[in-house]
This record gives sequence, structure tokens and C-alpha cells, in this order.
Amino acid sequence: MRILYLTEETISFSGAMVRGGAIHVRNVVAALRERGHDVTLVDWNPAPEYPFQHSVVPRVGPVEGPLRTLVRAVTVGRRRAPDVVVSKTRKTYLPGLLAARALGVPHAVHVGSTLGSVDGSLRDRLDAGSVEARLRAPHDGYLVVCEYIARQLRRRGIAADRIHDVRNAVDVERFSSTGPSLPEEYADRVPDGGFRIGFVGGLHRYKGVFDLLEATERCAADVRAVVAGDGPARERLERRGGDALTLLGAVPYEHVPALYRAVDAFVLPSHTEGLPRVVLEAQATETPVVATRVGGVPEIVDDGETGLLCSPRSPAELAAAIDRLATDDEERRRLGSAGRQAVEAGFTWSELYDRYERSLSRLVNDE
Repeated sequence: MRILYLTEETISFSGAMVRGGAIHVRNVVAALRERGHDVTLVDWNPAPEYPFQHSVVPRVGPVEGPLRTLVRAVTVGRRRAPDVVVSKTRKTYLPGLLAARALGVPHAVHVGSTLGSVDGSLRDRLDAGSVEARLRAPHDGYLVVCEYIARQLRRRGIAADRIHDVRNAVDVERFSSTGPSLPEEYADRVPDGGFRIGFVGGLHRYKGVFDLLEATERCAADVRAVVAGDGPARERLERRGGDALTLLGAVPYEHVPALYRAVDAFVLPSHTEGLPRVVLEAQATETPVVATRVGGVPEIVDDGETGLLCSPRSPAELAAAIDRLATDDEERRRLGSAGRQAVEAGFTWSELYDRYERSLSRLVNDE
């Protein structure tokens, strides 16, 4: 297949990246090219590395980037004659659709986040409405990461036969129970004592970071939270955290497997999720997981079997689950081992590439 792939992210094929979405794009593009497909990438990047990267450098503004993406996609598409256009990120949804129509080929959007407002604020509601409006445009296919998002799309009138489950994936060789330790700059800051729980992600209220802090304070066990990430909630967390909280900042992705191995359990207390890659990563390292019952999380955490689930916005439930793991070594080992087996059974990168190939091939052939 000849695939034109659009994203607003900056993709590096040689340097380290932190954002899961950008890593997804890099891996999918590289793997499909290795499998013999002609994949052309249009990203937002001031320093593209390869001839198949036809990057744009958008100026500041809500229209400039999408407009440049549209022009570049049509220009490159007329030279490369793709069989399908794929738009990975929300700002490329409409440019990708318009480019596909100009080129006379089908268009697929990748939907990795749940729909609807997160915090109920006016800005958030407007943003959610904008995304939903873009998704209601006449796209030919929807590549979703979990059944929860598929259900949301069906409830909004998207035909089931246009929805394709590609899921997320994790590198089960890099993310395993053995491997390098954390570099000293991080290892020296991880507490020696207590029951250490880890969090990896953006520091936003909707990620439940304040619920995590309150749960830590409620725990009967001596719990220490090790938080990797950055975001607008960082300063407030620093003020409230005290000795039980260690903020590492953004940890380079190559060190994240070692971080999971350095803690006793991984906790994701989010209020909303799609199919969180961090849960899969923690499971792959055999680190027991506590997560909230939101989005696609129950699709990868079988409560009591491959991890523990609790209600969102409930620090008391979160604390009870953490205490359960803190006092039961065998439970931790059992959940960690079962989590690893579940990831190996259905969430490897090779399986994701297979799902991408099948979905895009079906979309192209149906046309």
C-alpha cells in the first residue's frame, strides 16, 4: 500500500522522544515501511531526517498549521499517489479529509482519546465539541485504541463497519522485569524505605494526581509516591506533597522501564483515559498496577487478576487498593506476572502492525 500519514507531532527517527503519541507514529511509520509499504509522513517538524518526511513548520495560530498540512498533503499526495490518507492527530483530521477527497482516496482518522469534556470547564467543553465536530465529518475509517472509544463513536452515529480496533502496544523486550537500573540522577531521589508507588504521565488534574496525593496520605502503610512527568499541576503538587512525594520531572523515555522496576506498584488514578500505554508498560515490567475504572482501562486490567481497579475521584478506594498491595507480597507477584502475560498475549508492537495492515487494507479494498 501507498500510505500518506499526517500528524501535528514532531517525529524523530534517531533521537529520543517522550510523548507516547509521537512514539506511536514513529514506530508505525517505520514498521510499515519495513514491511514493504510506501509510507510518506507529513509532520510538524523544523528538522526532518529522512526523504519520506515532508514536514511543515507551522507558525503560531490555530489555522496556520492545519492549512499548511492540507497544502503539503495535497502537493505530496499528487506526486506519491497514495492509496489511503491517515490522520493521527486532531488538528490533522480535517486537512487529512480534504486532502484525501482532493486525491480521490479513502481517509482514516486515529482516535486515541475518549470523547467528551474532561473537567466541565467552558474551555474544555468547547474543545471537546470541536473534536467531536471534526470526527462527525465523513471520514471513511476510524482507527480506535479500545472498545470504549468505539462505543462512544457508535453512540454518536458512526457506522460500526467504519470503526477498526488497532489498540495500543508496548515493546515487551525493552519493558520487562530485568534490565538496566535508573541513572544515579534519578535513582538517588527514589526513596529507600516505605512502599513506593510510581506514576508516569502529564501532571494535570484530570490525571488524578491530587487524588493520588490524598490517597497516599490516607494509606495505613508508609507509602511514598514517585512521580515522573510535568505539567500545570506541578507547582501545586510541590507545595502540597511533603516528604511522601518525589517529583522527578520528565524522565527520558529510555529510562522509563527502569523507573517501573524501581517502584513496588504503579498507580494511574485518571478521571479519563483511552487505552493508557503506561499501564501496558508497567504490566510488561511485572509491576503490579492500580488504576481507575475509566475509558479502556478495564479492557487491559482485569480487576483482581491482572491488576486492581477502583472508582475515579475516590482517594479512599485508591488508598485501600494501595494498602492491599503494600501488605501482600504474594499478591503483588501474582498480579505482576499475570499482567505481563496479558500484554504478551495481545499488546505487542508486531500485533499492532498486523492490525494496522488489516484495517488499512480493508479500507482501501472496500473503496
